[in-house]
Amino acid sequence: SMSSNPGNTDGPWLGLLSSRPVRNASARVMEHKDDRVAVYVRQKRPGFLRVPPLSWIVPFKRERRALLDRVGTRLWRMCDGERTVLELVDSIRGHYGLTFHESRAAVTGYLKLLTERGVIAIVTQEEP
Repeated sequence: SMSSNPGNTDGPWLGLLSSRPVRNASARVMEHKDDRVAVYVRQKRPGFLRVPPLSWIVPFKRERRALLDRVGTRLWRMCDGERTVLELVDSIRGHYGLTFHESRAAVTGYLKLLTERGVIAIVTQEEP
């Protein structure tokens, strides 16, 4: 074990920090005022919506909108498939004057949300 400190969570983070988030190329993007973006992600039609009467009751939206705040927008713009999560953490830390741990918590929280919404994908490096 790296440390006897039970609060030490470096193990699981190492793989994530070296991975590279990349924007969803098929998403539609609209710039908003205050330097924010709205990202529209195409949705797959779930199978149950093809079956009446559910298909009449449940509206299917072809796209789902994610309106990103300033931090989310800044992060999203940096997800170029080149920068690692660690580089994003460092950039946000420097820009907002956070500690490494504060920034890591904020960035990983945002990335989880953006990934769940299909706005970005996380590309992990496979061990050779």
